[in-house]
Amino acid sequence: MRSGYLYGDEEPTAPCPYCAESMTADFVDIGVGYTQCGPYHCDSCGASQIGPEGSENATEEERKVGFYRNQISPHANTCQGVIVDHKTAKKLYDMGLLDEKEIP
Repeated sequence: MRSGYLYGDEEPTAPCPYCAESMTADFVDIGVGYTQCGPYHCDSCGASQIGPEGSENATEEERKVGFYRNQISPHANTCQGVIVDHKTAKKLYDMGLLDEKEIP
């Protein structure tokens, strides 16, 4: 899985470890290209990449593959339980509508 890409490149995707569908992540422009700013997630089965916070709430299988099964990472920006990109998250935050969560 790539954590960034350069201008002119296609946005990276990755196969879901549970259902093999294509997963995407949120990327932000850093001036020389794009860097990952949200977890890879699967819209088909609900898998979400375990972030740098570790995986103390993950099962052994989830830790092994690096993805929660049908659970959104606590570091993902969400609104009403749905992952949103960083631009949408900023707008929702300013309106007080971004989901609040406790990060372990």
